[in-house]
This record gives sequence, C-alpha cells and structure tokens, in this order.
Amino acid sequence: MKRNFEYNVCSWCLRRQFIKNFPLEKIVDDCEICHGIEKQIDKICNKIIQATKDYEYDTLLIGLILDHTFYDNEDKFRSRFKVRGKENIKTSLLREIRMRFSDISHKKIDLNSPDIAVTLQIGKKFETLVSVRSSTVVLSGRYKKTKRFQTITKNSNKDDYLEIYQHDIENILKKKMTRLTDCESIIFWPLGKEEPESLVLGNGRPFYVSIKNSKIISFNHDLSIRSDGITFRMNKKLSTLPTSPPLYINKVRSFVSCEGDLKSSDLKLINDAGIRIIEFSTKRNKNWKLIYNMQSKLKSQKKLELIILCDNGFPIKKFIDGDENVSPNLSQIFNKKCICDIFDILDIFSEDDLLN
Repeated sequence: MKRNFEYNVCSWCLRRQFIKNFPLEKIVDDCEICHGIEKQIDKICNKIIQATKDYEYDTLLIGLILDHTFYDNEDKFRSRFKVRGKENIKTSLLREIRMRFSDISHKKIDLNSPDIAVTLQIGKKFETLVSVRSSTVVLSGRYKKTKRFQTITKNSNKDDYLEIYQHDIENILKKKMTRLTDCESIIFWPLGKEEPESLVLGNGRPFYVSIKNSKIISFNHDLSIRSDGITFRMNKKLSTLPTSPPLYINKVRSFVSCEGDLKSSDLKLINDAGIRIIEFSTKRNKNWKLIYNMQSKLKSQKKLELIILCDNGFPIKKFIDGDENVSPNLSQIFNKKCICDIFDILDIFSEDDLLN
C-alpha cells in the first residue's frame, strides 16, 4: 500500500517509532511530535542543578510530568502509521534526562531509595518547573537532663502538666535541628516520660527523630545538641521508624515520705523481694509492668531512698503514691500512705546493654 508521508519528524522521535524506509528528507529539527524538546535536555539538567544546589545528596530519582500535547502529537503519528507497543515520548525523554544529568553532575540515579526526589513539570512551550524533596531522615539517640525544671500551669491536671513539659523538650530539639538541617518539619518520639523536676542521667532517655525534606542528609557521625540543661545525642541513622518500641529497663532513684514511722522490717518487704508484676487499670483496659528489683535505705524515720529496676513506661509516682488503679502499690505493701517527693532516672538499659 502506498503511504503518504506528510509528517516532519526528528531523528530522535523516529528512532522511537521503528518505522522503516522513512524518507531522510523528512527528518527535521522542527519535529511535529516533540517540537525539538530533545535539544532542551541540557537546559533542563541545568535547572535541576540550580534547584538541588542547596541539598546534600549522592543519589536521586528524577520524575517527569509532561504536557498532554506531546502525547497527543505522538498518538496522531502512531495512529497514521499503525505503530503499536513502542516506548512513548515521556519514557524516552525521562531516560535521556536521567542519563545526561548523571553524566553532568556525577550523581547516581537510584530508583528505590534515593537521597532526593526531583519532579519535573514541562509545559508545551518547554517551560519547566522543578520541585525537590529529600528522603525522610530517621535518627535514633538519647537525651540527658542534668537540670531540674519547674513548670506551672493554671487549671491543668497532672497529665497536662507532663505533656506541656514534653512539648518543651520537643521544641528545644526542633528549634536546633530545624536551624541545622533547614528542613520542612521534625517529629520527635521519646520512649517514655519523666517529671519536669526529674533528672535523666546515665546513658539518657532513648528517642527517635524523623526529619522531613532536610537539606542535610548525612548523619554518619555523632550529632550533639545542648540547651538549657538538656543534651541530645544522635548517633545512628535508621531506614525507618520502628513499628513498635523496643524493650528498655529503667533504673530509678526516688525519695519517699511516709505518714507513719518506718522500720527495718518494712524495708524487708521490698528489698530483694524478686520480680513483681504490677497491674495498671484504666477505663478501657489493663496493663502490666514488671519491677525486677527494689532496694531501699532509710534516710529518717519517715523518709527513705528507693532504687527501682523496672520496665520502661512504669509510672513511678502512681506506684509510690498509692494510686487506686495500681496494684499492688507501695502504700499497700507498707500498709501506710507513701508520697513520692521526687525521682530521677539513673539509667535506661536496652536489651543489648543487658545481654552484654
């Protein structure tokens, strides 16, 4: 059948169609499919370089949103010459951009876990918008608190009091990290809580921090932040946040006041008493935590120092103060009202620490 070749097509678009015996005089720069977009690749790559210059990265993924007119042009051509099952203009252009940019920048294309993701949006007149997002960075670390804080809130219960304090710690870290990384947002996830007045000593309290769209992505060395009696140290980069919190054991020192006089026989009830299972009840469910060891020392007739080795998340004050939803509690064990004057976190151990 005789064909009427009325299309002007560039060699770049023709190679993609695999049409044999197309007249060479019809291979032109003013292509009716791409309009010469292939000659814009270097300009597009330079725009990517400008858009990513503030980002620290080794690998990237480039995506492309192409104006529909380019698809329409190619569909008309393929319909005329009955071309089917061939690579389209977007796939071909994207591959060329990725190869060219990699050659120019010496950065690697990574389709699975790139440091940054670049999205190109190209209009029908080659107007190009470039957006860049870095991969979320997840760090694990610990914070220590060597200063006692006092937070006073009006019309607030104890839980609100602790939440406000935790937000204070979170805001300190966020302010410092945002300035350091020039990121979009930060999520802070501490493993457990303590009172504002409590010290956090030893290795410190574990936490995770998730940093979104950070300009800095390499945290292979220890990162330390200090502010107002709190030291944050992040020393490990993770691929993702853990699906569930790992097991930690707290070593806690508390100072306890009792309404009645204390005797040495009272201390025998808790010293070296072995593992205790403590039940915590709420309106919705029940929970259990373990006390692995307790050691006490009389400070006066009505005061004692208590060292507790317990599960992370164990509510120390509720246990000591004799909360009715905690059983058994210290007031029940001593058969006298007890009050936790203050407690400090001496150390927090992971499973690895305990095994080693």
